[in-house]
Amino acid sequence: MADIAHTVPTSVAYLDGSEFGLVRPGIQVTPFISGKFLTRDWHGHNVIEYDLTPALFNATTDTLEEWKAFWHHIDGGASAGYIVDPISGTHRDLLCGGLGDASKTTFPIPVLAPTSVTVFVDGVPQVSGYTVHSAANLLTDAQAECSDKSLYTDANTTSADESGVSLDGLSCIKTTPDGGANPIITISTRTIGLSAEKDYAVMASILATKTSDQNYRLVVMWYQTGGGAFISTSTGSNNAIQASDGGVSIAETPTSPALAAEAVIRVARNDFSGTDPFYVDCVAFGPGDCTRWHLPSQCVGLIELDSALASGSRVTCTATGKRVTRVRFEPGTRWSMRSPGHATVRSIRATEWVEF
Repeated sequence: MADIAHTVPTSVAYLDGSEFGLVRPGIQVTPFISGKFLTRDWHGHNVIEYDLTPALFNATTDTLEEWKAFWHHIDGGASAGYIVDPISGTHRDLLCGGLGDASKTTFPIPVLAPTSVTVFVDGVPQVSGYTVHSAANLLTDAQAECSDKSLYTDANTTSADESGVSLDGLSCIKTTPDGGANPIITISTRTIGLSAEKDYAVMASILATKTSDQNYRLVVMWYQTGGGAFISTSTGSNNAIQASDGGVSIAETPTSPALAAEAVIRVARNDFSGTDPFYVDCVAFGPGDCTRWHLPSQCVGLIELDSALASGSRVTCTATGKRVTRVRFEPGTRWSMRSPGHATVRSIRATEWVEF
């Protein structure tokens, strides 16, 4: 199942004096009458804490709206969100997603455009058997967040930008089928620089309006390099979605064919008669089998292993760049009015949320 990485908007800047810290949960120190101590380290990893002070912003900009939307998307702090560090550095003992499950091969590097990556499996440095990717989502921001309908083409449907509905950020694409054939929207430019015979993850989020199930699916069309010839199509399975399901993220992990170097992504509804509109948001295309959507300008890197990791094993790494940390925020948010016509968000407090 795919999910969405909601990240603090880039319009929220931080002031000098914002604080970061490392803590190690679960340390228990037991003193003995002899003077000796027994230390138990239940967790085994450091996690980062944030106490950030946002900068003043003009209340007439989208910043406050983006902040409120972000808070809506993380359910007021009940769900995880992400913070991109304002400063770059080299980070050690980074936790790369959850534990191995004997099937997945791709693990996030929680760093923006990571460099100088050293990979560890269960604490043992790896010298081969993996590939480092600098970004989990190869699309542009506008393509990924469906903020500009002009970047998509329609077939058997009429689509438009929609600012009243979104599954991340402030907008999405509303698609109204013609009712005579299979409605499809397609990214109008090719994603380039791909590798042949490799796994890729494609995903999109769908919000349906019909009260009964309709089938939605993802399609990848593969091409040769340099605007070359069409090779083949990978058609995903049908996903039955109806209005009561809310926003549903669907994903596929097709393998690129021989000679493939470029791809085009489609979102299709396998319904030849219905005219009920549906909404599309949070589209992603990236290497490996990671099915978590990130906005490309705020996305993590990836470690793609040559083979699946054993169940219960942990991938960690050292990497350089700005951290992109999965966190739990202190519940609730407030902002202050600053005359004339300005506002500021109160301090942002959050702690890294470890996946298992």
